[in-house]
Amino acid sequence: MSSLDFSILDDNDNHQYELNEKLSFKINDSTLISDKKAVWYFGNGDSIVSKGSVEYTYDRVGKYLVTLKIDNKFDFSKQINIVNGRALTAKDSIPKIFCPEFGYVGEEVVFTGYSPSSNNWYWEFGETGTIDSYEKQAIYIFTQPGIYTVKLETDKTRYPITKEIEILQLYEPFKEPEVVDSAGIVLTDIKKRLQIIANLGAKDTRMYKEQVNYLKNKYICNDLSDVVVVVNEEKYNDFLSYCQGLHYLDGNSTIIQEVKLDTIKCFKQMNITQKTKKQSK
Repeated sequence: MSSLDFSILDDNDNHQYELNEKLSFKINDSTLISDKKAVWYFGNGDSIVSKGSVEYTYDRVGKYLVTLKIDNKFDFSKQINIVNGRALTAKDSIPKIFCPEFGYVGEEVVFTGYSPSSNNWYWEFGETGTIDSYEKQAIYIFTQPGIYTVKLETDKTRYPITKEIEILQLYEPFKEPEVVDSAGIVLTDIKKRLQIIANLGAKDTRMYKEQVNYLKNKYICNDLSDVVVVVNEEKYNDFLSYCQGLHYLDGNSTIIQEVKLDTIKCFKQMNITQKTKKQSK
């Protein structure tokens, strides 16, 4: 019985289980239970007695535990998520690429493709000249700095979808000075860098990335998305989205007044007091 298993197939083959869709529950080898009692339980109170494959339709969305019980002794279970379905359109065949604007040499960069009607994925990250991944979500490590054109094709596209990403060289690891740096110097340095970001023009992406890179490699030991920024004790962002908003959205209108850290080295939370400049009439 250890080799017994079952699969769940959707009727429209779009790889999601939808409300009122006919689903097929197939046993991998029905000969294993030919002389046994088999009952399917669908997690909502319904059940079907059958030694072979069965079909079933859910009339409510939600998560259900489907269980195949053999002779009231052996249970084989899988969780299924029933969602509201919709008819796919031509637009659903056009994939989208989700990835950061920039990354760093030697660090993992995550690329995610989205297209509800696509089944096969072909990624090229512009460094090897060949297909680098066949997964919907791919992870790649760049070995050289530069601007790369990422290409994604699926079984539904005629030509690849492209998106650019800039890979920056990591700074040399920060070395602790022989004399322990004071908290005041660190806070002043971070405040200065954030103010530079706020003062930059929206098109000055090079200097923006240099400042973020500097702060990341000198003071931050975690992923930028794991560092919490508390603004004026009432608003919250991760560090990267805060810097992006400071640069692209608030721009020259923001004055950084005070910076506090939970710890000077490898901080995980930053409390910032800032104000908006009064616009001259």
